[in-house]
Amino acid sequence: MIGRGVAAVIALAVIAIAGCADARTDLTRAKEAADYNDRARALGFYQLHLDANPDDFDARLEYTLLLGETWAFQGGDAAPILESLEILFMEQPDNIRVRELYAMMLIRQGKAAVDARRFGEAEELFLGAADVHPDVGTASYQLGVLYAIQERPEEAFAAWVAAALKRPQIPDLYFRLGREYLARGQLDRAVNTLLLVDELRGTSTYLIPETNCALAEAYVARGDVDRARTRYDSADAQCEIAALEIA
Repeated sequence: MIGRGVAAVIALAVIAIAGCADARTDLTRAKEAADYNDRARALGFYQLHLDANPDDFDARLEYTLLLGETWAFQGGDAAPILESLEILFMEQPDNIRVRELYAMMLIRQGKAAVDARRFGEAEELFLGAADVHPDVGTASYQLGVLYAIQERPEEAFAAWVAAALKRPQIPDLYFRLGREYLARGQLDRAVNTLLLVDELRGTSTYLIPETNCALAEAYVARGDVDRARTRYDSADAQCEIAALEIA
């Protein structure tokens, strides 16, 4: 016959094992629900697991990705995603995937703030994104666009220069920056920057006609009329350069 003390120890051991099994079960169920596209159920089980295991980085990352996927499909409040990404970033600031996701969400929220004309909030979000992931130029590009909207040309120019150093594949960045160089009389930089729009035509072609107009202006200013005319012939209909208006 088992003594009361031994029975109590066994009972505690069973409870402890059951508790561990429950924690694992929540995570397993979360993954299974996610596999079946049952996002609401999966998120609930992830939350249960993370309540019991707040330091489980991999589970929190899976949870955050699912939150983002749900938000992309259904909309709603992005705050829980940002909160979770902040936790992940604080735990592993050098994790490239976390940095990319966190910066991307900050930029998306910043653009939404710009659309709503909450410019102070947008600036804070773009600056935060640039701090989180300084290796890409997207945040600085968006910051420059914000400054341009606010008629802060010098700050816009500085932001675009910083963005271009990272070489993001954003044709509009090089178009805007190239036009700025042209306006400042920095013709070689204007040409080299505007040519990057041409190089990125596989990404987007809508800026090519306007870029050709700007290049034609720059080539005329440099005295290269032949190249100017080639670009001018492919420029947008609104492009007018008197030096090239030859019958």
